[in-house]
Amino acid sequence: MNIVLIGIQGCGKGTLVSGLEQHFDFDLISVGQLLRDEVATGSKLGLHIKKIQESGQLVEIKTVMEAVKKKLISSTKEMVVFDGFPRNKEQADELDEVANVDLVIHLILSKEVAIDRILNRLTCSDCGFVTKKQAVNSNRCVKCGGTLSVRTDDTIETINKRFEQYAKQTEPILERYRARGVVADIDANGTPDEVLASVLKVIK
Repeated sequence: MNIVLIGIQGCGKGTLVSGLEQHFDFDLISVGQLLRDEVATGSKLGLHIKKIQESGQLVEIKTVMEAVKKKLISSTKEMVVFDGFPRNKEQADELDEVANVDLVIHLILSKEVAIDRILNRLTCSDCGFVTKKQAVNSNRCVKCGGTLSVRTDDTIETINKRFEQYAKQTEPILERYRARGVVADIDANGTPDEVLASVLKVIK
């Protein structure tokens, strides 16, 4: 079963994934983490990706699909969860070539709540774990011991650019999946437990 998580920045995709891990055994394809891993290497490709991310733009499909296909080939689980991918028509077309999408979980969140969440979050530079600033007493990740910090692209300017990109490129692909009858709309304004409970109801 292939599940796609779609929602604007700050909707809680990462938190939802953590919750799902308590109920299902699956492989996670998180393009964001795959790209962050490359950035951490300091390679030429990593520096290229970093420049794009800090500008608020999306990484080109060639780079994204290279990472996605590698992960899919190595997957041995019956369930695969795509976190934040595909983000546009081109990516959706590419994904259709390599996998069938069985369920799209559309996390609906107001822009105001999203901005508040993004500006008050910390991300682990090693494993990508995300938490609220108010929820921790140090800059150490509770999952892997890595360093928690504010992402350099978590600014009002880049956040607004991401929202514009989402409205222009990501929202339209929801119609593709709606036509297939595989979209489940979930209210993401509630607590993590409330959101998880709603999602568990639609995963068969």
